[in-house]
Order: sequence, then structure tokens, then C-alpha cells
Amino acid sequence: MNPKFFVAEAWRSIRANAAVSVAATVTVLIAVFILGAFIPSFLYVQSTVDSQKAKVDIDAFISDSATVQQVQGLRNQLDALQAQGLIRSHQYVSKDDALAELRGRLKDPSILEELPSNPLPAKENIKPTDPDRAQAIIDQISDSPAIDPELGISYGKETADKLLSVARFIQWAGLGLITILLVASILLIGNTIRLSIFARRREVEVMKLVGATNWFVRWPFMLEGMICGLIGSVLAVALLLVSYRSLLENRFQDDFTASSNVGALDFQMLALILLVAGVALGAAGSGLTMRRFLRV
Repeated sequence: MNPKFFVAEAWRSIRANAAVSVAATVTVLIAVFILGAFIPSFLYVQSTVDSQKAKVDIDAFISDSATVQQVQGLRNQLDALQAQGLIRSHQYVSKDDALAELRGRLKDPSILEELPSNPLPAKENIKPTDPDRAQAIIDQISDSPAIDPELGISYGKETADKLLSVARFIQWAGLGLITILLVASILLIGNTIRLSIFARRREVEVMKLVGATNWFVRWPFMLEGMICGLIGSVLAVALLLVSYRSLLENRFQDDFTASSNVGALDFQMLALILLVAGVALGAAGSGLTMRRFLRV
């Protein structure tokens, strides 16, 4: 079999159904372009969420009247939770360390000199392995006699929950949009192939009568869809490249460069993924249509 023959037949069919082929190609372009914008955005959001998760911690404030044995009992509980994998790490922060930490955060530390004594409690700073399981950690240590009954345990639950909710919404909304566009691309390419099959139905009958194999008949239609997908994805990659360069050249270059290091994906790899996705879309649309309308 001569590949040039199949490509030429596929291209002839594309030109014969130019309007529908252009519509299918443009739909692939839009879908692949949004996919190309979504993948780095998804990775950036995911890595940002992961970095924020790492900052979510639990502060168990220790009573000033707690004995050494009670404090050690709390630390033993935390060691056990760390061995279970619920806690990544925990650190004891004394009253003096807490005051020094506060002094470092204040613009004018001299105001602390007016205090008659150190009002800050000692604490155990706990970093959970998974913020979603922070409540399980709190439930297991909340009855420790070393914990101050008034200050108790501090955990930014509302902030963490909002962060995780926003991240999930962005991810699912993006996936939903991509799915809709991919399905639309497959359907449009399939419609293009269906029109080609209808226009060339007599040619197909003649080829079968002279002994053409099934795949000899199918290959031009399969290639037609793959060519539409490839052209659409190439144009999408070109638009993405222009967009990325414009983004890097504007006044947000430093911020973009800094953020790109988080969950970054090499553009060459992204382009390869998008080209493969475009060709796969074309093949899927062609394959589904031939299975339904081309009985060979």
C-alpha cells in the first residue's frame, strides 16, 4: 500500500467538504488551545494548593501550670500519631521562643518592652500530613491535661477548607469544559467523515467490487479525521506559543517566571501532548463514524 495515495485521497475529501472540515478543525483548535492553557494552570493550582497545605498547621497551647510529665505525655501522643502517619512533624515552642517569634514579626518590637511579663503560652506546633485529617489529630490530643483549657487548640479550619474548595472547583470546572469541547470536536470530525462517506459511497462500492480490502477503504477516511485533528492542534500550539511569549514579555514577566517554577511543564513536552491529543481526537471521530456508517 502506498501511503501517499491514502493521504492524497484524504486531502481530496477534505477539500470537497471544506466548510465542515474547517468547522471541525476550528473546534479542535479551540479544544486543544483550552487544554493547553488548562494543563499548566491545573498543575500550578495543584502545586499551589500543595504548598499551602504544607503551611497548614495545628497549635496546641500548653498550660503554664502543666507539669513536665504532662507535657511529655502530650509529646508521646504526638510521636505515636507521627508513627501512624497522621503527623509529618511536631515541634515544642517555649514561651521565650514564642515571644522571640512575635518580636521578629512586629515592625516595632519595642512595644513588647512595655509588657510586665511574657503573656504568650508555650505550644506544640504540629504539621499534619493531610489537612483533611487535622480534626482526627485534634480529637486524639484534645483531652491531654497539658493543654491550656482556655486557649485549647488552634487550627485555621475555615481558611484551609476554603482553599481546598476553591481548588476543587477550579479543577472540576476546567475538566468539565475540556470534556465538553473534546466531545464536540469528536462529533464534528465524525460528521465530516460521515459526509465524506456519503459523497463517496459509489466509489466505496466500486472498490469493494474490484477486491479492495476493508482497511484499504477505511484508511483515507481515518486519515481525513487525523489530518483535521493535526492541523487544529498545530494551530493551537502556535497560538499558545504566541500567548506564552506575550505573557513573558509584558510587565508581569518576573511574577510569571517565579510562578512557572511551581509545577512547571516544559513547553516542548506540552506541545507534544497537544499534538498527540489532536491526532487522537481525529482518529476517535473517524473511528466512531466509520463503525456506524461504513459497512466494509
